[in-house]
Amino acid sequence: MYLSQLSVNTGDDPDKPRPGLAWIKQTYRVHQRIWMAFPDDVRRSEDPFFLGEWSNTAKPKRTDGGFLFRIEPDRPTRILVQSVLKPDWEYAFQNAPYLLADQAKIREFEPDFSVGQRFRFRLVMLMVKRRSKKHRQEDPKAPIEVPIRCENGNFTAWSNRLGEMAARHGFSTDSVRVQPNRNLRMKPQGNKQARSFNAALFDGLLTCTDPELLKAAVINGVGRGKAFGMGLLSLAVQK
Repeated sequence: MYLSQLSVNTGDDPDKPRPGLAWIKQTYRVHQRIWMAFPDDVRRSEDPFFLGEWSNTAKPKRTDGGFLFRIEPDRPTRILVQSVLKPDWEYAFQNAPYLLADQAKIREFEPDFSVGQRFRFRLVMLMVKRRSKKHRQEDPKAPIEVPIRCENGNFTAWSNRLGEMAARHGFSTDSVRVQPNRNLRMKPQGNKQARSFNAALFDGLLTCTDPELLKAAVINGVGRGKAFGMGLLSLAVQK
């Protein structure tokens, strides 16, 4: 697998155009651009300079060639991308090099875990919960998923949700810091402003309880909203 870091050119003069800043404010546009780094042989031969329109009609499965990404909430502004295939960032940004402040950095890694291993982790997760089958039958027009709300700085409900997801994915957590993640936005509809997601940022310590489940979580992500920069479980060995 591959981990890439993209340094975004957000500019430093508010009186001049700042296309990099505008780009990351439309999270799905970031998702589209990242897909451009994985062209197939047909695309490379027919459109070597990426002059045609982008299309995602043949997306591979995440385990075959998909990716996860996260727009980091702290500075400097950067995007982490984890992928099964090696990305071609030069191809992806050749028609928009001004979006990046520096050359993309790539390193290869192989997820491999054992019971009891400790890691520092970071995860942005969409805070939603599926309505029960009974409730969906009673009110078919209601949304299938409902947001998990936290108010007045009390993030207990979000912490509990993380605990539920951790148990499903082969790890436990402690010393967790929770905060809202407000830098992910859905593209606007019509003249309306872009909508922010109900997302939480988790930083803390993680202990592996099931190596295979944890490996699957790293490869496939945790929770929903992956097309909008959520679900990437980043780990660093805790010394």
